[in-house]
Amino acid sequence: MKRLTRDHTVPCDRRYQVLEPALTIDAGETIIVETINHMMPIVRGDEDLHPHGSPEYREREETGPIYVRGAQPGDMLAVRIEEIAVVGVPHAHGAGPLHERYPQQPLLIPVENGSCRFPGGLSAPLALMVGDIYTTPASPSPAFFDHGGNMDFTEVRPGNTLYLPVFREGGLLVLGDVHAAQGDGEVFGEGAETAADVTVTISVDHTYRHPRPLVATPDRLITLAGRGSLFDSVSLAVEDMTRLFARLHGVSQQEAYVFCTVVGSLRLGGCLSRREGAGEYCLVGLSVPREPGR
Repeated sequence: MKRLTRDHTVPCDRRYQVLEPALTIDAGETIIVETINHMMPIVRGDEDLHPHGSPEYREREETGPIYVRGAQPGDMLAVRIEEIAVVGVPHAHGAGPLHERYPQQPLLIPVENGSCRFPGGLSAPLALMVGDIYTTPASPSPAFFDHGGNMDFTEVRPGNTLYLPVFREGGLLVLGDVHAAQGDGEVFGEGAETAADVTVTISVDHTYRHPRPLVATPDRLITLAGRGSLFDSVSLAVEDMTRLFARLHGVSQQEAYVFCTVVGSLRLGGCLSRREGAGEYCLVGLSVPREPGR
């Protein structure tokens, strides 16, 4: 099995501009992608929580790009997350909406017996997911999340498949920002950030031909959309699902709209007032049953 090491990352100031593949694979191939932690390749202890000035400091770098033979603009890459293995010790250095009241220093969140251990003796089940994953867009200033990106959407996790539009030959897939645990909306501003070994199977999909990312779980299909406000994001996710659902199930868009808005569920990705590129954003997903009753 091919392995793309964490030596091959995209610097923040070259995001969406690196076009030389770090690895070339065949469609349908399963590979291991090594990702780095939020600021250091691997956090192993308290000494790594203040990395500024360290020669190893590499903030917000993700691994790639990966060139998939046969992927052409207009296709989608189907990225099945097979397995995620924690490397080192997860940590968090976020803020959240009440950071002035509850100032927070960087802290380790060790994993023990399948759980993340928090201050005060609290714990939560390990819930690994990939926070930042994208195909390289045609422009270095792409539309919000139409290519993927730092979505922080919890369903990009083992057992599910993320579909991403292809804008350049080969797709040029990049991924990283793995979290050991994170709730919907990433309220803290970070998850339990960790380096990881991510096993993925990457195929070329010709079925969906969707303009933005999709997630398929065993029983749900989720359209993802991000714009500058919650209302605009929800509207776009609903519009996308209405068109897709009508095409997949042979009903009118009016019929699809009623079904999807009545039984569909909204899920939040990164939704705090932060900046990705040129503007504030809010990412949402509209989740509907993959096989509706008849």
